Amino acid sequence: MTPSVSVDKIVLEYKDVPLSVFYRFFIRVLLQKYKVRWRTYRKLYCYQFHVRLEKGEYLHVFYKNFREKEGFLHTLRLETRPEYYKRLSEIWDWLGQKASRVDFVSCDMAYDVPFSLENVVMMSRDVRRVLRLYETTRYFGAPRQRKQDGYCRVYDKKQELLDRHGIEIEGELTRIEMVYKPVEKVELAQIRNRPPEQNKHYYAAVIIDWTAMKQKKVEQIRNIRDGTNVYTPYIRKGVKEALASQYVLDFNGLARKEWENILEPVYMAVLGAA
Repeated sequence: MTPSVSVDKIVLEYKDVPLSVFYRFFIRVLLQKYKVRWRTYRKLYCYQFHVRLEKGEYLHVFYKNFREKEGFLHTLRLETRPEYYKRLSEIWDWLGQKASRVDFVSCDMAYDVPFSLENVVMMSRDVRRVLRLYETTRYFGAPRQRKQDGYCRVYDKKQELLDRHGIEIEGELTRIEMVYKPVEKVELAQIRNRPPEQNKHYYAAVIIDWTAMKQKKVEQIRNIRDGTNVYTPYIRKGVKEALASQYVLDFNGLARKEWENILEPVYMAVLGAA
C-alpha cells in the first residue's frame, strides 16, 4: 500500500507591491477576464477578493495587511492550487518585477490512503492539540488554528467526492490534510530545499488487520482514534508498539519523494523555471 501525496493549495506572498500596481493588477487583469467577488476590510487584510478562473478553479487575493499602516508598498498574498498558477502565468513575471521578492507562506499537504476512515489512526505528539469531531471528520486543532503549522483534518475522501462532485470511485479512500507553514517565510526559490517534516506533529498508522492485535489494544486504539480517551504516555507507547505491526505512515518520506514534482507547476508559472 502506497499513499498518494498532493497539495490542496499553496499560499505565496509578493512583498512590497505598490498600491498603483495592485490597482492595475485588479482592474486591468482580473476584472476584465474573470468573475470577481470583492470583499474589503475583513480579518487580516484590507482588500480581499475571490476570483473564479474556470469551473472549480479559483484564486484568492489579499492585499495590504492591517499591520502595514504606512507608505505605498504592501504585501500581495495569493492562494490557489498548484496547477491553477499556470492559468495566470502571463502576469507572474510582471508582478515579480514590481515586488522585492516572492515568499512561500504555506501549503496544505494531502495524503490519500486507500483504506476506510475507521482504519486510519492519528495520534498527535502534542497532547494539547485537541481532537474534535464534526460528523465523521476529525480535526486536530481549534478553528482559530486553521492556518497554523500542523493543523490537520482526516476525512472520508470517497464520500466527499460523491457528495460534492457526484464522482463515484471504487474501493475506499481516506484523506489526511495537514498544514505546512514554516516558522519564517521562505523565498519561493529556496522552498524546494525545505520539504515538510510532519512526523514531528503526528504518529499515524493504517490498520491492515485488526485481528493481529490483542482485544485490549484494539479498544485503546479505537478510543484514541475517536478521541474518547487520550491515555497516559505509557499506554500510548504500548499502542504505538502494537501499531508497528500495521502500516505506519512516514509523512516525511512521502512528502520528500513528491515535493519537487508538486512544486514544479508553481516554479514554472511564477519563476519561469522548473
